[in-house]
Amino acid sequence: MSTTNQKKTNKNLLIAAGIAIVALLGLNGYLLTSKNTIQSDYTTLTETSAKQDAALEELQLNFDEANAQLDEMRNSNAELNTLIDEQKEKLATQKKKIARLIRSGRNLKKAKAEIETMNAQLAQYVSEINELKEQNAQLVSANEGLTQDKAMLTSKVEETTAANETLQTAKSELEATKEKLSSTNKMLNKKVTAASAIKAVGIAVTPVKIRKSGKEVKKRYAKSIDKVNVCFNADANRVTDGGTETFYIRIINPMGETLAIESMGSGTVTSSDTGDEIRFTKKVEVQYDNKVQNDICVGWNPGTEFMKGVYEVEIFNKGYVTGRTSFKLK
Repeated sequence: MSTTNQKKTNKNLLIAAGIAIVALLGLNGYLLTSKNTIQSDYTTLTETSAKQDAALEELQLNFDEANAQLDEMRNSNAELNTLIDEQKEKLATQKKKIARLIRSGRNLKKAKAEIETMNAQLAQYVSEINELKEQNAQLVSANEGLTQDKAMLTSKVEETTAANETLQTAKSELEATKEKLSSTNKMLNKKVTAASAIKAVGIAVTPVKIRKSGKEVKKRYAKSIDKVNVCFNADANRVTDGGTETFYIRIINPMGETLAIESMGSGTVTSSDTGDEIRFTKKVEVQYDNKVQNDICVGWNPGTEFMKGVYEVEIFNKGYVTGRTSFKLK
């Protein structure tokens, strides 16, 4: 090989070696850059994972604290406990939503904002629940007040009822006493009235015929009789008051019928013994001064024929029969 060719070969080798060196240097730079990039990406990924874990841990901590706070607010009020359960369900739903945001790694800032929103909602829930608890406490207090008022009213009603029962018993006793006194008074009045009734004594019945001259002639036969005269004496009675006294004369025919014609002064008198209304034939009023009063007479001239038989005569004063007699017409 000539010297010239040798030089040319060496030069080509040097050129090839330079190119190889440049290529190696480029490759080395690329690899170094790639390593740096991978290292940076790994660091970034590690930091992101750490941030995700921290965010999830913060989320879980907030969620646990929220549940604990809500559980502490439970009491015997069923409505309040139902509301707490509803709020816990809403928080659980929100937690799942935030956890998905954190794990996706796309928007940790939004996830943190959602956590803050969750905390704000929790504060609102707690405020509402506290308000309900306060209202419930007021209702309980009011109910206790009403219960006390009811107890007082019940006690007063019982006292009033007892007092009314006592008054009713006293009233019943007074009414019984009053009734007894009234009965006694009626009995005494009846006795006084009976005692004050003036007896009709010396009763004389005279059947007569009236002549054209007006003279009355005594007869015994029914077909001849025009009139019956009844005369009696009012006995002395110191019990009765002096003044006008009324005597009711009742003439009863043989058929048991009272001779009575209202247009001629007949009417009814109340029996003081039975309270029955009894028809009378005629009445007469006299001025009585507690002494014997003689010759009190009434005449009965009905304008009709008398029947044969025995007639009864009763004389009433103050509702009592104070005299009786009978007569017979042939």
